Amino acid sequence: MAQQVEKGSPGATIIAEEERLYGQVQARVAMGEEDDGRPKVGASDLDSDLLSLRDQIAEARPEDLPPLIEQMTRLASLKARIGGGASLPIDLTSPYFAHIRLKEHNKSRDVMIGKRGFIDRQSNVQIVDWRNAPVSRIYYRYEEGDDYEEEIAGRRVEGLVEARRNISISKGNLRRIGAPQGTYLKDSRGTWVQAVGQLAPVLHGGMGKASRPVAAKGEKGKLGIHHGTMRADKALPEIAALIDKEQFELITQPGSGIVVIQGGAGSGKTTVALHRIAYLNFQDGKRFRPQHTLFVVPSQALVRYVAGVLPALGVSGVPVVTYTGWARTTRMRCLPDAPIKYNADPPEHVSRVKKHPALLGMLARWVEQQASQIGGELAAIHAPAVDEWNRLLRRALVPRLSGLSSWLKKQGEVDANVRIALEGLIKRWKKRADDVVLDWAELMTDPVKLGEGFTAFGSGDVSDKDIARVVDWVRRQLAKPQKAPVDEEGNTILDSEGQPVGVDEDDPAGKLDDEDDPLLLRLVQLKRGGLYTPEGQELLYEHVAIDEAQDRSALEVKVLVEAVHAPDGDSTKRSVTIAGDTAQRLVFDNNFTGWAELLQQTGQPAIVRPLKLSYRSTAEVMVLAREILGPELAPEDPISARPGEPVELHEFGDLGEAVAFLGDALRNLMAREPTASCAVVSRHPEQADAYYEGLRRAEVPALRRVRRDEFNFQPGVDVTDVTSVKGLEFDYVVMVDVNEASYPNQNWARHLLHIGVTRAAHQLWLVSTGDPSPLLPAALRDGGRMVVG
Repeated sequence: MAQQVEKGSPGATIIAEEERLYGQVQARVAMGEEDDGRPKVGASDLDSDLLSLRDQIAEARPEDLPPLIEQMTRLASLKARIGGGASLPIDLTSPYFAHIRLKEHNKSRDVMIGKRGFIDRQSNVQIVDWRNAPVSRIYYRYEEGDDYEEEIAGRRVEGLVEARRNISISKGNLRRIGAPQGTYLKDSRGTWVQAVGQLAPVLHGGMGKASRPVAAKGEKGKLGIHHGTMRADKALPEIAALIDKEQFELITQPGSGIVVIQGGAGSGKTTVALHRIAYLNFQDGKRFRPQHTLFVVPSQALVRYVAGVLPALGVSGVPVVTYTGWARTTRMRCLPDAPIKYNADPPEHVSRVKKHPALLGMLARWVEQQASQIGGELAAIHAPAVDEWNRLLRRALVPRLSGLSSWLKKQGEVDANVRIALEGLIKRWKKRADDVVLDWAELMTDPVKLGEGFTAFGSGDVSDKDIARVVDWVRRQLAKPQKAPVDEEGNTILDSEGQPVGVDEDDPAGKLDDEDDPLLLRLVQLKRGGLYTPEGQELLYEHVAIDEAQDRSALEVKVLVEAVHAPDGDSTKRSVTIAGDTAQRLVFDNNFTGWAELLQQTGQPAIVRPLKLSYRSTAEVMVLAREILGPELAPEDPISARPGEPVELHEFGDLGEAVAFLGDALRNLMAREPTASCAVVSRHPEQADAYYEGLRRAEVPALRRVRRDEFNFQPGVDVTDVTSVKGLEFDYVVMVDVNEASYPNQNWARHLLHIGVTRAAHQLWLVSTGDPSPLLPAALRDGGRMVVG
């Protein structure tokens, strides 16, 4: 909803100020510049018109500005096409995204913040780069009306923030102004309107007035609220203008060390991690080159969701990968002779054990025992060789053996028999030490070693029965793969339909599990001293960012952290960003219990910083999400968010009744808001199939049945299941079959339902076709509508 900005109102004044400022920038940028930095003013009529328009805009009354601005946009665009602004380092169509007016010593100056810097004070144009200009810190750290004190260029600067606004300029047009006084939008007719609602999230309640869900009176509303113009592209946008103080402090942390960003749903943790990569690249482009940086996400859908952010920030070429995809590719490069096929669905109890953090200690001890065995064999042959072996202690096993071989070649006076024995030992152990797959196979099929290891490094949560199951499964993996059955004459056997009978696809023989890759890669690191290929090429990064890290195992995180370069050999100087939310767990077999435990297991010190604002969901959604988690799982501090529409629960007797109701609601929604995105989210894929078929028959437009990683981030209605939406965002969310059977009173159900409801940016509906889930608060189950009280 929006209302037209009235003449003479505070909003009209703000709009006039921003249009004048943008007109000055357009004129200056369109001029281009001489080699000495002065504006390139020619004798053409176009140059004269630009200067004349600039002066007219500076003096015009607010009501006379729109046609002048329109003419300036047209002339500036024409000038740019013939080469006027081609030499400038900023984009004429989107030169800046924020504006602050600073008052120092009774003098005011306007500073714009953009992706590139350009300053010409004579033309009153000062655009600074958000990543490195000291003055940009004032925008991120202070609000309008705040007194500020910062050290800039070695001197203390004090003043007042007279104005602080975020600006949207698209294709050369000023489209949006966000200010504390309101949010102003230019509609398709060129008319400025004020959006209804508040720009910044606000914390409901206060001391002794914590937000609580209460039943809302009145009839249930309709789906869709349409606050302003929605983006048709639903991928994650670049939002440098909207970064708050806490996010900015995290983004600009020093390049060395591990930073953990703990953020609730919609708090911007993924955005902070991406902007941190851009910041590091700009601060030290030689070290943090895009090709030496890695951004790890949990799904292919998220790869596409975030892919456009870094290029929009001026950093192209950073690989955005899933952990599974990266681990597979890296393992195949390091161990090209290992199996290349994978089991699609290994047993859950096997996956849990293979992800257990105790294996980190077991793998390290396994390698240490081999080193001790080598030392014992050397002692039986030649004592000086033992001294050299001990001197090389800091090296990994394979390069340690190479170092011993080099030492032996330099020893002139060694008995021939001793030399032959040492050369044979080194050759034999070089081959054995580098056989990582054999190490994995021997350890994972030895119940005694595994039992001792889980006793020494575990916490008693792995039983002898669990170990026996893992040993049996790995032995099956190591078996020779079956061949397609043939008859006595060697001909292919056909089934009843005349098709060749193939091998059992569920047979694990000759295949790896996804959980095996971190084990193998960690052994490669321990044995070779890094992720080295057989050709000796090391796969090494300068910065790695891990998103949704609460769903990664300690083994997986350890492999990634150890793949980051440690300047001066100091592991505390590795540059790593870890982002996640302990409340949004989707994986429950990775033994994750908290950041402190994960960091302790991986042996890495870190800075853990929380983000406490929700920029996605409304206060109503966030209060519901907190109620769903319950006191044991919810974060200590509530997340504050903007007010919004009531959350509604719609109860029906069966699926058919629910589909009939949703069909009408979704058709009306897409007719009113064709650029909106809506997700219909079920607990299980089979439920999503049933709802999709019903809604398809109801002729809901732009309807898609989306399975994991198939999202295209376009307007429409996506029908999917809750395990597929992690990390994504939709304008509207309808959670279906929120029944007791789907979401019982169990911790895993709390996490899943929490993930689903927090995908909603504007409005959330819940639909039940049986007894509603006990995880829903009584205020919602009793009244059907819930607001924050």
